[in-house]
This record gives sequence, C-alpha cells and structure tokens, in this order.
Amino acid sequence: MTHRNLDAVCDFIAGAPGRPFPAEVLDAARQCVVDWVAVSIAALNEPGPCIVRDYVKSWRSRGNALSLYGDTGAAAPIALVNGTLSHTLDYDDVHLGTAYHASGPTLAAALATGMDRGRSGRDILAAFIVGFEVGVAAGLRDIGLKLVHQGWHPTGTLGHFSSVAAAALLLGLDRRQLIDSFGLAATQAAGLIISAGSSAKPFHVGKAAMNGVIAAELAAQGLDASPQIFDDDKTGVFASLLQTPIEPDFQDLGRVWQITRNSFKPYAACQLTHAPFEAARKLKGEFMLDRVRSIRAFVNPLAIKVAGKTQHRTPIEGKFSIAYCVALGLHGHAAVPDDFSPAHLSDPKIAAAAKLVKVVPVESMQRWASRVELDRDDGTRSATVEAALGSLDRPLRWPEIETKFMLATEPVYNKQTRALLSALRSFDEPGRLDEITAIIKASEMGE
Repeated sequence: MTHRNLDAVCDFIAGAPGRPFPAEVLDAARQCVVDWVAVSIAALNEPGPCIVRDYVKSWRSRGNALSLYGDTGAAAPIALVNGTLSHTLDYDDVHLGTAYHASGPTLAAALATGMDRGRSGRDILAAFIVGFEVGVAAGLRDIGLKLVHQGWHPTGTLGHFSSVAAAALLLGLDRRQLIDSFGLAATQAAGLIISAGSSAKPFHVGKAAMNGVIAAELAAQGLDASPQIFDDDKTGVFASLLQTPIEPDFQDLGRVWQITRNSFKPYAACQLTHAPFEAARKLKGEFMLDRVRSIRAFVNPLAIKVAGKTQHRTPIEGKFSIAYCVALGLHGHAAVPDDFSPAHLSDPKIAAAAKLVKVVPVESMQRWASRVELDRDDGTRSATVEAALGSLDRPLRWPEIETKFMLATEPVYNKQTRALLSALRSFDEPGRLDEITAIIKASEMGE
C-alpha cells in the first residue's frame, strides 16, 4: 500500500541536510526565534508554566536540553516547559492560513532535541524550518480551520507533526524510523478549542512539542506505527478528527515556503481580537460612557467561536474576550501583557464598556478585519479595520519585532538584553548558541 503524502514528508526531511534555504526563509526563521524567546520570557512568572516547570523538575530527568528558566534536563520534558511558556500569553506568532501557532511547539522541540544531542545552532534552525513547513502543510486545504470548527485546537494538533519532523531530523532517523515517528506523533495528536481562556491551551503546545520528541526518540528505538496516518481518507488522522474523507497535501514542500507567510502579534491576545481592538481604538475620541447606548463589533464567525468569552475574570479569559479587547481599545490601551492584569480586568470603566458590546458575526468578513459601531445619543460612530497590524497586509518587520523583544525581556536580562538579541538574530552562526545558553543560565530565573 502506498503512502504518497508521508513519502513526500520523508523526502523533504531526508533532503534537508544538504538543502540551501533561500535567504528570505532564513530571515523569517530568525524572526521566529527572536519573537518566540520574547513571548516566552514575558511569561516566566505566569502561574501555568511555573506549575509545569515545577512538575517537570520533580522528574529529575538528565540531559543537556535547557529551559528558558535555566533548568537542564532531557529533551522531552524541557520541550514541554518551553512549549507551554511560548503560548501562555497568546502573544506568539501565527500562520493565519491555518490558524496554527507554528513556532511555539516546533522551536521548543527543535531547541530541546538539538541542545540535548549537542547539535549546532545551524542544525537547530534548519530543523525548525523543516518542522514549521511540515506542520503548516498539514493544516492547509482548510484543515486547520476545519479543526477549529470541529472543536479541535490546530496548534495542539498540528504541533505534533512539526515537532516530530524537527526532532526526527536532528536525531538523523532513517526512512523506516521517520515513517514510524509520524505514526507515533499522529496517534497522540489532540487539543480542544474549548480550552481557550484557560491554562490548558498553552499546555497543548508544550504537550505537542513533548509528544513530537517522544515519538521521534521511540521510533529511533524501534517502536513502530501505522504508515497510513496521512493517506487513509477514512481512518487517517484528519479524517478521524474531522469525521469526513480528507487528506493533507505535502507536494509543495520545499517549493512554497510557508514560513515567509507567518504573522507576528503586536497585541498580547488572541489574534481574532486584534481587528475589533484596533477599530475600537480608532473610536477612543468618540467614546464617552454616559453618552453611549450600545456597542457593536462585527467580526468573522470564527472569532466568536474562539474569542467570544462573555466573562473575563482572569487574564487568560480577557485575551479571549472580544468585548474586553474592544473596551481596552475604546479606553486607548495598547493591549500589551499588563493590560490583561487583574487591575485592568477589575477596572469598573473598562468593565462597563465591555458589558455594552454585542459581537455580531459576518460570514463575508475576513478573520483579520472588523467594524465597530458606537450608538451614541447623538448618532452612530463607526470605524473599520480591513487588516489588523501583524496580518499579511500589514506585517511586523524587524524594528517592531526587536522593540517587542526589548520590552518583553529587559526586565529579566537587564544589561544583557541587547547581547541576547544580537545572538538570537544570528542564531545559526557558530558560537551564538553558546552565548545564548550562557545568558539564560546567568539570569535571575536560572539561578
């Protein structure tokens, strides 16, 4: 029995060691590395990843993988910690076409596996690129979006395939082992979208990274699995999850580079809140609570499914509440991590504005667009955003990514922040990984 799709994946991975990546692909990958570290470091003191870190430390695993807390251990548990950190603030990059936060699990798996096995920064970056492309390709053909509509978290699901691809490349698996590793990853793939607004959602990301590493390591030891996970349109992984005949298509791997179509977040909330937040901020000069009778936010229906929280008692719930983000925008906030603190969540003025917000689904509206209307006692005021900042029509560039990095990491690394940024920007150059390791271990979180 043939397995066309898995063969294409295996060919892509097997050809990676000698493949010269295009310059724009390498640059995009380095942007992902810088952003991934920034959003992870900003989450170091959050309760969720701290619980995961303490739990993993109790395992007393042995290895050379390094967490961003400065702890060392075996690759799989360290990937769990770093993957969870990366998605905790929902501030991490996202591939809009698949609704997949690809860097989170992929870089966690690549970094942990590579460091544990003594691989170079260049090897790790190559594995990250390969994993990113495989995971995103698995979510194309609307598979990522269909996963959301069926109640599955695309990152928790697709992250298994990007993570196992990265780990398998770094472990040097042969073709039989590669096939088994993907079968082992697929049988673990899951993550429920209902977890949005709780610590379980970033845990999905850490678990996907960990499961990918485990799948690759067990395949290297000879554990076997089905080779039909992508190619059986009745019982394959996506046919089973979506309960419809469907297969992914990996034939464009190495020809179309999805990492160059990645999107970085300027706001520390679910991407589906960004456009209504921006539209609301345009109206901040028109907003006076005592003169507004109602507020309407028009969004793509998917935004309501994922970010339609009507209660926002916790910071995580606020990140998945369009109403709260609209209220932030109307009050002129920047939607940085501190805007989702308990102090802002309990602000009576923001809470009063959020209660006035009615979220209206519009099928024809893009996921990165929105219109917000204020019904005032003297008429209606409205503002429209066709493409939120960070989307493909308004991408963040290096200057914005570097600013985000400095704001997120300077409280931890102080005078070493610039040196860390410089090393991360040239992650794949000789000696840079050692510099990064030294800075992380010397930080307060690592002591």
